[in-house]
Amino acid sequence: MSQPIDLKIKALKSSIFQITSHHNGGERAKQDLALSVFVKFNLGVMLNQLVARYRRYGITDQELTEHVYIDDTHFALDEKLFSTLNVEALATSVRIYKEVVEALPAFSDVLTMLIEEIALFRRSGEGLGQFLTPTDLSSLIGSLLHTLENQNRTLGTDSWTLYDSTCGAGSLQLPRVAIEAGKGREKTRLINLEMNDIDPSMCCAAALQFVASIVVHEQDLHQLRVTCSNALTETKPHSKSMVVIKTPEKLFSRVSEARDVKIQKTINLYRVFNRLTEKVLNKPRCRRITA
Repeated sequence: MSQPIDLKIKALKSSIFQITSHHNGGERAKQDLALSVFVKFNLGVMLNQLVARYRRYGITDQELTEHVYIDDTHFALDEKLFSTLNVEALATSVRIYKEVVEALPAFSDVLTMLIEEIALFRRSGEGLGQFLTPTDLSSLIGSLLHTLENQNRTLGTDSWTLYDSTCGAGSLQLPRVAIEAGKGREKTRLINLEMNDIDPSMCCAAALQFVASIVVHEQDLHQLRVTCSNALTETKPHSKSMVVIKTPEKLFSRVSEARDVKIQKTINLYRVFNRLTEKVLNKPRCRRITA
């Protein structure tokens, strides 16, 4: 029986802290580094899995070049730093995170409260003075915006854009995309998601949350772009794009075909099971002959 989500989150947090267990220094600094390493490494893993998934569906290397752009400047890990980490704990944190994403609906917000608790707690006056939107408030805002968007947007087959210039860990956009995902893959495939933040760590966290759901739940967006720039002063933020994923059109049809095959196999298994059950239940019983 799988663990409840709250226990998995607790296990995830514990495994993240273990990543820097071999380091010296203050506990706060070790936790900050551990979280940063976890997000960056996990993003790299999920992007690799995304590319592998594309190839599995027959996307060629040429098409990958045209549809996937990755600049790992902000999430590549220094080899010297990597050699000092608890690699087993890092691998465990990646596994648990994927299990959490798999257990929750597509585009659930897993990281916002974790980042707030570990990295931003009691730091309102330091650095960028960041506050992340709580998940319950994000869900409310997402629902309200969704209602307004449906009133003002022509519903059909045309793609439409969501833009967030200070995205943080993606907390405001995740509920909006999750609502569409709940209606089916034909809805999420219409979304162009443009996210930007001045903080590279937040950009990595936002990218991770969306890429993980795309990989685990196979809920592809029309396009995902994550940019790290100053939205107030930089007039060409796309020049600093960190991740751009424009889903190849043929991927949508191949995912749909694969799911149809999987559903048919499941139906066939149930049919076989039902036939076997019916055969057992209808089998004549032998009468015992007594002297």
